[in-house]
Amino acid sequence: MFHDPPHGVFLHNRWLCSPGCLDQVLKELLSPLIESTRAKRGSKAHRFPLGLVMLSLGLISNESLQSALQAQRETGKGRVGDWLRRQGAVTETEITRALAMQWALPVFPLDKRDDNLSCARLVPFSLMDAFQMLPVHLIRPSGLLYVAFSSRVDYTVLYAIEQMLECRTEPCVAQESCIEKALERLRRDGCSTDILIEVPMEPSVISRATLQEVLKFGSPEVRVAGCANNIWVRLHAPDRARDLLFHRAADNSVLTQMHAKIL
Repeated sequence: MFHDPPHGVFLHNRWLCSPGCLDQVLKELLSPLIESTRAKRGSKAHRFPLGLVMLSLGLISNESLQSALQAQRETGKGRVGDWLRRQGAVTETEITRALAMQWALPVFPLDKRDDNLSCARLVPFSLMDAFQMLPVHLIRPSGLLYVAFSSRVDYTVLYAIEQMLECRTEPCVAQESCIEKALERLRRDGCSTDILIEVPMEPSVISRATLQEVLKFGSPEVRVAGCANNIWVRLHAPDRARDLLFHRAADNSVLTQMHAKIL
């Protein structure tokens, strides 16, 4: 169902006179944004290895660490912390404590809170699932949003959230099992309204899809941000919002499927 087309559209507080203007400006905006997501694909944070952090804290012995590293090398998969936990060398609480020290961040007591989904609707489920994170606490007077991660902290997604919500974000860490349970509950409840689309990152494709959703949704406001391999588009209407997540596709066959979906 198509709503009446908006006479004009706001793009990040910039007034555009028509959907056609939105299409043109979006293409210009998306080109550098896509390049920035591509440039960050291979970037890695240089952190002190988690196994050595746990060793320095006295949580594990050198023998336990070497055993976990050997298991990791032999299988070619798994994180050192997971292997240490399988071997009974550490608990999940101890891994979370070491992770917090590795990233120099606080631990959020997600296991002790009953309202851990109170902020979950602020961010698309697809992003939370991809980055294994959860918005956990919003201080409304100051506009500060705490976002908990279960392993690697991704600052590109934090910046994207700040752009979309016009807030400040503060990362923290939480037990992996708690975040997994929260995400599984959200998945089971089926409350997600975001649309995940895998495409080769091309400004014209993303712009066309966005424009069609603007017309369908009757949205007078659009915001766009990039994070890792994703372009996040949020459409605002007076009483609701819709999120589009464009993810880098592996091949052009997905592009054909995407065209069939949006045309």
